[in-house]
Amino acid sequence: MPSLRARLVNLALPLLGIKRFFSEPDQLEDRIAALRRKPTIMPRASLHKRFDIVEDNSRGYKVVTMTPREGDATNGPHLLYLHGGGYVMDIAAVHWDSIARLCSDLGGSATVPLYPLAPEHKATEVLDAMQALYVDMAAEHGAAALTVMGDSAGGGMALALAQMIRADGGELPASLVLFSPWLDATADALGQRDIEARDRMLAVSGLEACGAMYRGDLPPDDPKVSPLFGSLEGLPPMAIFSGTSDILLVDGRRLDEKLTALGSRSHIYCEYPGMFHVWMLLPVPEGRQALDETAEFIRQHARVSA
Repeated sequence: MPSLRARLVNLALPLLGIKRFFSEPDQLEDRIAALRRKPTIMPRASLHKRFDIVEDNSRGYKVVTMTPREGDATNGPHLLYLHGGGYVMDIAAVHWDSIARLCSDLGGSATVPLYPLAPEHKATEVLDAMQALYVDMAAEHGAAALTVMGDSAGGGMALALAQMIRADGGELPASLVLFSPWLDATADALGQRDIEARDRMLAVSGLEACGAMYRGDLPPDDPKVSPLFGSLEGLPPMAIFSGTSDILLVDGRRLDEKLTALGSRSHIYCEYPGMFHVWMLLPVPEGRQALDETAEFIRQHARVSA
C-alpha cells in the first residue's frame, strides 16, 4: 500500500490542473498558447548555492548543465535528462529538484536540454537535435560515463534516442533510466482505459492529441514517437519505473515483457503498487526510494575515468 504521504499527494493531484489539461483535448491548443506566455521555470536559488549552473543558448534552445560545487563531481557519472510534459509542456520545478538529488547522490553532473516543444516543433527535428547534443556529450564525458534518462514523454524520447544512436553505429550510453515512460503514441493499448479512472493526472484522449502534435507526418506507431515498436536489441542496460495507478503502466509492462522475451538480463523493471504518474519526482517516501534505486543502478553501469 502507498505511504500516507503518497495517498495525500495523490488526492491533491487534480488541483495541479494536469488531469484537466489532458482530458479536454478540444482546449489543448489554447492552453498550450497560455503556457507559452509564462516564463520557463529554472533552478531555484538554493540550487545555485550547491551547484555550478551554466546556461547555453548556442544550439537554438537552452541547455542547462549542473555540477555540484563540492566533492569530486567531475569524476562521477553524467546524466542527460529529458523532461516530461507530453512533448508540449516545459520543465517543472520538481524536475530540477530530482536531478539535483541524483547529482548529489552520485557525485556527478547533469545536462538538461529545454528541447523545442510541440506543436511548434516535431519529433524528427527534436530527436535530431537531441542526438547532436548526445554526440557532443559523449565526446566530452565519454559515452561509458553517460546515462540517458527521462520521465513520461522524456522517457519515450530517451528510448527513441538510444535506438537512433544504435542504428547510426554511435557509442551508446552506459545505461538508460525511464520514469513512467510514454512509449506508445497510438493511444489504443489494451488495458489503458481500465486504469484511466484511477489516474488523477493523465487521460488517453490527451495523450492521443499531444502525440499527434508531436509526431507531425509520422505514423503513430513510428519508433520515433512510439519506441516500444522499435528494435530493442543491443540497447544499454535499462531501468524502468512504473506505477499501477498510471495509464502508462501498460507501456512499462510491455517494454519489460519485450526485453525479457529477448533474453535481456541487464534491465530492471520496478513496479510500485498504487503509485501515480512520475511519483519518483515528488516528495513522497516512494519517490525517495525510486531515486535511491536509480542512483544505485547508474553506479553499477557507469564506467568513469579516474
